Amino acid sequence: MKRSFHPGLPFILVCVLLDILGIGLIIPVLPQLVGKLAGNSASQAWWLGAMLVSYGLMQFCFAPTLGALSDRYGRRPLMLLGIFGLSIMFLVPALSMSLPVILASRFVGGMFSANVAVAQAYIADITAKEKRAAAFGMLGACFGIGFILGPLIGGILGEHDLRYPFFLAAALSGLNFLYGLF
Repeated sequence: MKRSFHPGLPFILVCVLLDILGIGLIIPVLPQLVGKLAGNSASQAWWLGAMLVSYGLMQFCFAPTLGALSDRYGRRPLMLLGIFGLSIMFLVPALSMSLPVILASRFVGGMFSANVAVAQAYIADITAKEKRAAAFGMLGACFGIGFILGPLIGGILGEHDLRYPFFLAAALSGLNFLYGLF
């Protein structure tokens, strides 16, 4: 008989919370960073649009792929791969002065951030049927907390330097990777 809540559930919830927090951290500063590098508003609009669309498109395209790979190789290894990829994706804009390089990192980051689909499958695998709705509710709460706190913290850090939120997002993802690894 399955336990009501598997010990892996906190790992999944913390991973998703930190992923969403990291994404939220860069929301208030990405337009300014792109504007600073683009030079004019028309170029800024194009680059920012390309970055936002590419990230979402890659998530959409790679969620089924990561889901299938997690069926084959396991949920935890794929989640860890996604978390590691996100930490690199957040670090690139913090260090780069090139819009094409940042755009490429958004493509790759979107591919790796599709690990939320893996997290959902992981929860379905380890949670007893009668507790599954509560577990998915906690997952939704982690999304909400990440999307509230991320932009708040990112905006505060961005007042000091536009790249600080990217460094913090990379650090959180790196810590998340280490947490999942051990």
